[in-house]
Amino acid sequence: MSLSAGKSYLISAGEFSGDLLAADLVHSLRGTLPDLVPFGIVGETMARAGVRPLADISELSVMGVMEVARKIADIRMLEQRILTWVDRENPAFAILVDFPGFHFRLAEQLHLRGIPVYQYVAPKVWAWGQSRVSQLRENFAGVFGVLPFEEEFFLQHGVPYTYVGSPHYDRMSKLEVIPEVLGLPSGRKVIAFLPGSRLSELKGILPVMMAVRKEIERREPDTLCVIPLAPGLSWDDVEPIIGVTDADGSPGKNGAGSRWQAKGFWWLSGMSLELMKVSSSAVVASGTATLECALAGTPMVVVYVMNELTYAVAKRAVKIKWVSLVNLLMNQEVVREYIQVIDPVAVAQDVLELSADSEARRVMKGHFDSLISRLEPGAAERTALLILADIKKRGSRA
Repeated sequence: MSLSAGKSYLISAGEFSGDLLAADLVHSLRGTLPDLVPFGIVGETMARAGVRPLADISELSVMGVMEVARKIADIRMLEQRILTWVDRENPAFAILVDFPGFHFRLAEQLHLRGIPVYQYVAPKVWAWGQSRVSQLRENFAGVFGVLPFEEEFFLQHGVPYTYVGSPHYDRMSKLEVIPEVLGLPSGRKVIAFLPGSRLSELKGILPVMMAVRKEIERREPDTLCVIPLAPGLSWDDVEPIIGVTDADGSPGKNGAGSRWQAKGFWWLSGMSLELMKVSSSAVVASGTATLECALAGTPMVVVYVMNELTYAVAKRAVKIKWVSLVNLLMNQEVVREYIQVIDPVAVAQDVLELSADSEARRVMKGHFDSLISRLEPGAAERTALLILADIKKRGSRA
């Protein structure tokens, strides 16, 4: 199939952070390949960017050994649904954004069908799955990474890898925040609590964050503790975890609007990046949010909790010193990490110190400045151009 004959391409994200990055890439691809229509597994941002949905990312939003095992049949059915569309439409190429557990299997099937497959955001196989590097080497036409330190690893293993820059840098540098838009009371210290975008994460982390908030309230009762709920998560998901009753200020089953109060927290619908920019400090679940907080210049403490089986498996499989992207990028402990067994008193003490005019705050922000200097802008634009160049080079396929 020649490039001019291509009518569509497949783009798939598995979670909220990938949805944001995929949407930016779609906008850039519209400039380089304007005649191709994107279809895929989408979130709200991808849908707004014009990606026609084959499925919603909520169908893939699971994490951990037990959680995946319980949904394995549904995931297989989703895979078959996507491949049925692929066999009918014969897309020009496919872009898979992060989320390797599902995307590796899909990439193998796409490769067998002769479809060029590109990975945007390289999977962290350098941390947990070096045995799976061969799948990247064999099934992907290109792997476009966003972390500069991983380039050496992938190239040593023969993976067609290119570091394209940091899309998180691009997103945060363009973000302009008017504090009043968040609708929070003015004149009070704000501490952000960022529990992640998966329901399975919330179940482990929210109870810990509630305990940290209580300790913060005991020490500094005028502090605002704020949680943004990621798109795809609803208040109905949260209520059973934190045990809200009407007396606690539950906003009810019919939705909470864009902001509300319950269990001592202010809650926001989305707006996590905006919240980072106006917060004095943050308590963050390990993941993309740690890098975003650093780019916002917001000092943080990292907490993470998994179910016991997932933690036992991860402890044996993961071969890295730290779990947060900030520490991995800097190759040192810039931010304190509390994993699995967490002392809320210690976390509260750390995050309050970081929210004050302290030496710890100044040192951490200095490290963040150094981190930012190592990142490059223009990730989506560079990736779109690389895909265009590779497709042109391939010319045609059967």
